[in-house]
Amino acid sequence: MSGDFGSAIPLLCCAGLVLFFAVAMIPFLALLFRSGRKRQQLRAMLAQVPSRSVATLRPDQGLVLLRGTISQVPDPVQPFLDIAVLRLSLRIGIGEKKQEMDRVQARPFLLDDGTGTVWVDPAGLDPLLIGGEGIVPTGQERLDALQAVGLPPSMAEGFIQVWALRAGEEVTVVGTVQERDGQMFVGKGPKTPLVVSTGGVPEMVAQAGRQTRTVWIVVGVLGVIGLCMLTVLVVALGRVLQVLLKGG
Repeated sequence: MSGDFGSAIPLLCCAGLVLFFAVAMIPFLALLFRSGRKRQQLRAMLAQVPSRSVATLRPDQGLVLLRGTISQVPDPVQPFLDIAVLRLSLRIGIGEKKQEMDRVQARPFLLDDGTGTVWVDPAGLDPLLIGGEGIVPTGQERLDALQAVGLPPSMAEGFIQVWALRAGEEVTVVGTVQERDGQMFVGKGPKTPLVVSTGGVPEMVAQAGRQTRTVWIVVGVLGVIGLCMLTVLVVALGRVLQVLLKGG
């Protein structure tokens, strides 16, 4: 009997290892699934949000779409003089020491659509829909971009990509009309998104669709891996049971 149990130990170890990785994968899969659902809902929302002009805005309108120019940035992202929104993506290192970071800095700006002006509070905006391919800064611009998001100059050796929305640039804003201290502004609502993008609605919907598909593909691949692990677990446990019953 002890010999039979000894032969079952490797199978038990295999089953335990598979179970460990399967359990560890569950929170990651749940997080990805939630992310995919949110991107899907955002895509549907962007396709349906009504377009408004600043002149017709009221605090009770809820989610609206505006297209206009960033006319003022009173407190720009430092050390720049005209940037309202800056997103930095950084990849540094190789192999196991590889690091990836995504940082965003945003400041309130005044949007002018030709019919009037309204303040936009970009806090909490969707960083993945700013639009464009981003630029790879060089020289001092790399150091300035790192400083803007609070990263040290030593990270300038990594691959850096930057998206920036500046004064004078035309943007699309999808947000909720609100009022604060008697002043109307557009920002992120408790249950509604905020998107500030250089692209129009078709570009934003298409981009959100691509992001949704990417998430679902990853979920599908991990799901197949999980099923394979479950199969291995069942087979291993079956073999263990078979060995123990034979020994009995």
